[in-house]
Amino acid sequence: MLALFCLMLLAAPLTDAWKSSQPRLHFQHSELMRSGRLVSLSMPAGDLNSLLPDEDGRRLYIGMKDHLLSTSLDDITQNPRKIYWPANPDRIQDCTMAGKTLEMDCANFLRVLERYNQTHLYACGTGAFNPRCAFIPTNLFLRAEEQTLQDEDTESGRGKCPFDPHQRTATAIIDGELYAGISSDFLSHDTAFIRSLGERHVIRTEQYDSTWLQGAEFVHVTAMSESDNEEDDKVYVFFTERAQEAEGAAGKVLYSRVARVCKNDIGGQRSLVNKWSTFQKARIVCSVPGPDGIQTHFDKLQDIFIQHGRDKKNPLVYGLFTTTSNVLNGSAVCVYRMQDIIRAFKGNFLHREGHQYKLTEYTGRVPYPRPGTCPSSTYGGFRSTREYPDDVIFFSRTHPLMQEVVRPLGGQPLLIRVGVPYKLTRLLVDRVEAVDGQHDVMFIGTDSGLVLKVLHFPKANRQNQEVTLEQLQVFKHKSAITAMTLSKKKQWLFAGSAEGVVQLGLFQCDLYGQACAECCLARDPYCTWDGHSCSQFMPTGRRRNIRQVNDDGNPLNQCVRQGDTACQHPSSCHTEQSKDG
Repeated sequence: MLALFCLMLLAAPLTDAWKSSQPRLHFQHSELMRSGRLVSLSMPAGDLNSLLPDEDGRRLYIGMKDHLLSTSLDDITQNPRKIYWPANPDRIQDCTMAGKTLEMDCANFLRVLERYNQTHLYACGTGAFNPRCAFIPTNLFLRAEEQTLQDEDTESGRGKCPFDPHQRTATAIIDGELYAGISSDFLSHDTAFIRSLGERHVIRTEQYDSTWLQGAEFVHVTAMSESDNEEDDKVYVFFTERAQEAEGAAGKVLYSRVARVCKNDIGGQRSLVNKWSTFQKARIVCSVPGPDGIQTHFDKLQDIFIQHGRDKKNPLVYGLFTTTSNVLNGSAVCVYRMQDIIRAFKGNFLHREGHQYKLTEYTGRVPYPRPGTCPSSTYGGFRSTREYPDDVIFFSRTHPLMQEVVRPLGGQPLLIRVGVPYKLTRLLVDRVEAVDGQHDVMFIGTDSGLVLKVLHFPKANRQNQEVTLEQLQVFKHKSAITAMTLSKKKQWLFAGSAEGVVQLGLFQCDLYGQACAECCLARDPYCTWDGHSCSQFMPTGRRRNIRQVNDDGNPLNQCVRQGDTACQHPSSCHTEQSKDG
């Protein structure tokens, strides 16, 4: 009854959010194919996890079950090259004998695909519950249209790739080292954040310690600079896990988290040897505030996109979430500032207290240097984490969780989808130079083969606003989108599913009619009225002088100035033009 009451209270704001976000244009798969905006490469393999663009080499690399592909970034159907990378036959037999299924478990599911340097990729697969990795020269694809990677050309993938293909994995190669959030054992009991490769010792989170990680599902890894001193650089990992601070009679509760470690962390001297000594985590909240303190939470993190701007140390963090509730089935996008995430790590710690060991605010003395601080000339002059005092290492091991939570801009989601026949799965953001400044355009994949094109612009009062421009059915059989990437140079979006890979043009300006008013009211930042037709906006000085919107911010005034009769009275068109955020 309580769940139903909460849903009724929240129905009005959620419904309003949905109504305001109806897509302006809908396109079926057949329409996109006929127009030439969509190119499709069918290769049903049952699993496609990674898309890695190489802008300079004009290639797209694709990681899937038993195969690694390379194809043209200009046209994915042109001359695709394939490396066949099966699991070892003996391991396949062991896997099936252990009760796993041949098609769903006992194959080589590629889960790591990273650019190692200018000439090599680094890739890992589950190898029928025996993970293997390989350095793959990019020129290997040029030798033949199809070839096989031999087992002797690979190395152990333990600590780099999960055993189980159904476990979420997040990886990044940073300064030649692999940072991986994975389940690191056969039974997927040990979820860990691990640094390997390179010349330093392998380092990881504390093993089988639920205070650090408990059933984590990793989503994204990224490096971040916080000062002009590179010794202070951190690596952030985003994930969802079971929340110890919220578990009780209701049972398992999931929270989304952001954790961070110092890049120069090498562990402790006597405790936390080859374990992170700077690991800290905080909760990320994406919820709709309700009356009487009732909130509905989108608890499960699905994707993260980091949007860098002029301030390199304070990017926007876009998070895509879904609900875990059986009552409210929906998805949301929340936007965070990096400075708000950093602030959470400067706050108070939680610790266990009382006979029930409940997590409460820690009010005692915090040792120096403050746990989580990187060894650097900025703070204390420590040369490495092995020089940290024992009380700092002990505190870090027992107090990884911060009290303060990270809340989104505006205090609520930017975008909400409830009561629709799909969930959101993947998220990309393209910052577009438009007539009236910069805008962020979100491309959101769904579990029904749709891509939503959504315009985001922050308002002056920090309230976010979004307009859904297009809904595009990019996969014919409506299979879930499992990977997406963007070619900024080529202006293509690439999406992968069990059906294969598609290549989608980011815009199609001629769809917006043959009149100035129609073009301007479309609000698509990729497009502009050039005096004759709706066409792609090119941010050059000459075009800017012709098309610059003045301070009143009304896009239709440009039509009046140019004598277009489509809309002689702009105020009657009831449009609200966005301001540059």
